[in-house]
Amino acid sequence: MFSLGRRKGPLCMVAASLCWSLGGLCIKFIPWGAMSIVGMRALLAAIVFSLFRRSLKIKFTWGNVLAGACLAATTILFVFANQLTTAAAAILLQFSAPIFIILIELVLYRKKPKFSEALAVSITILGMLLFFAGNLGAGYLPGNLLAIASGLTFAGVFVFNKRPDADPTQSVMLGFLINVVAGVPFLLLDPLVGADPTAWGFAIALGVVQVGLAYVFFTLGIKGTPALLACLITALEPVLNPVWVFLAQGETPGWFSIAGGAVIVLTVVGYNVWLERRRTNTG
Repeated sequence: MFSLGRRKGPLCMVAASLCWSLGGLCIKFIPWGAMSIVGMRALLAAIVFSLFRRSLKIKFTWGNVLAGACLAATTILFVFANQLTTAAAAILLQFSAPIFIILIELVLYRKKPKFSEALAVSITILGMLLFFAGNLGAGYLPGNLLAIASGLTFAGVFVFNKRPDADPTQSVMLGFLINVVAGVPFLLLDPLVGADPTAWGFAIALGVVQVGLAYVFFTLGIKGTPALLACLITALEPVLNPVWVFLAQGETPGWFSIAGGAVIVLTVVGYNVWLERRRTNTG
């Protein structure tokens, strides 16, 4: 029987993925420029996160700086990728992050991937390919490259937050503040930002829930979850995105999407169960 202590980290990562999955739906109702959206949601998320932390203190260790910079870069790169290629291509290419985790840990820490890790990543990527097989599209090269870059920086968020000199609450706060500084000037000058209550409602939800609350769960979960497993769990985010779109707009995912989503969910759950049983048998 699984202990609550061991399950707390992965469960928090699942909760974070649920919050993150609201992003696509919220952005559909915000007719602002990309950097304006980045700035507003970072500002609101920083407020929520500072209330959670009850502190604004940040230690500028290498771990915090690297993880914070990767988080800020991931947000900016992904938003711009969505402007330059299809949304499906952007999110699929960002979730190349599990592959980059293996490569980063191999290059920086000389950590060779286990067979089980390589297999889980391979099946997850297969699920992502199935999920978007019907509507991926070729897109544009600049957007696709930015999406791949966001996958690299997203992997860095997981890897660098596992460093002994990293505090996820501090690195996440630093990432928010970087995006506030980068995005708020655009927000103030954006002619598309008006008094539309619908846009502001979704903007608030985007900053408070989709980012702020998501990273509360993320920081509670990341220290108790292996980097690769944490990243695999976040693959639930693009699977859940079309569920919210279906509930709000009646769009029905195709059979490829359903099959791909099932593959990802079963892989994440199966890998987590296998890890827990292995720990129990060897503990």
